[in-house]
This record gives sequence, C-alpha cells and structure tokens, in this order.
Amino acid sequence: MCQNCKKPYYITTAIAYTSGKPHIGNTYEAVLADSIARYKREQGYDVFFQTGTDEHGQKIELKAEEAEVTPKEFVDRVSGEIKNIWDLMNTSYDKFIRTTDEDHEKQVQKIFKKLYDQGDIYKGYYEGLYCTPCESFFTESQLVDGKCPDCGREVQPAKEELTSSR
Repeated sequence: MCQNCKKPYYITTAIAYTSGKPHIGNTYEAVLADSIARYKREQGYDVFFQTGTDEHGQKIELKAEEAEVTPKEFVDRVSGEIKNIWDLMNTSYDKFIRTTDEDHEKQVQKIFKKLYDQGDIYKGYYEGLYCTPCESFFTESQLVDGKCPDCGREVQPAKEELTSSR
C-alpha cells in the first residue's frame, strides 16, 4: 500500500430545492459540509465535496407559471442565486450539480434503465389527497379540518402514475 497516498473522503449536501430562494437550513448545511471538507483536507484526505440543486417538481412548474417564465428559466434563475450565495460564502465545493444538467440526466437514465431491465422497477399508480406546496400525499385521517396537516392549505384529489421498486 502506498505510504503517501491520500485517503479519499466524499461529502455532499442535500440538493437545495429550486422553488424559491434558499433558506437558512440550506445555508447552514452548506457551511457545515464546507467546514467538514476543509477539516478533512487539513488532515490530508483527498476530499471531494459536492452540492447542488434539485430542479424538478410540480411546485416548480406552478412557480414558473406564476412568474410567467418557463420552468427551465425559473430554475436557471434560482439555481444561479443559490450558486452565487455559496460562492459569496467561499464554499469550497468541488462540484455544483444541477438535476437538469445533461450529464446528470444521462446517468440517471442509465441507472434507471438498468434497474428497469432487471425488473427492479415497475409502473404503478398512487392515488390520494395531495398538497402541492408540501409535495405530499395524505390520507383523509391525516388531514386537519380537511386541510394539509403540515401547512394548513387545501389538498386536492390526485392520481399519479409512478415507478416503484421491489
């Protein structure tokens, strides 16, 4: 074994959701992960620190509609704001990934296809009461006065085609 080889150390944050500006939780997480990455580098580890943005979902589609822009234009703007904030904080990330990046989409498709071909993923349906702001399904018994138990907003009946795994 190599005496001077650095041990690899990988750290990532949850990817910030692009339905609006980042909140203190996103920022706290980025600062904390950055602190750990810097500490591990000081200890001699070969650190790879990744962060980024999640750019898919019905909420984003609705927010883009409200802003009278395409979903891609909307997430480009919000993701840019998030990246700028991380850069202003001098965050030492090695990669800022976006779920709309072409290389990310290709890798997800490759993994999905492999799992689908193996029979590990199949199509199905989910039906229930849906809260768009929370992006969550609820049963009737979970509702509070007929509304979302988390945010108190209206829920809508929804049926979604989805893929499931065994």
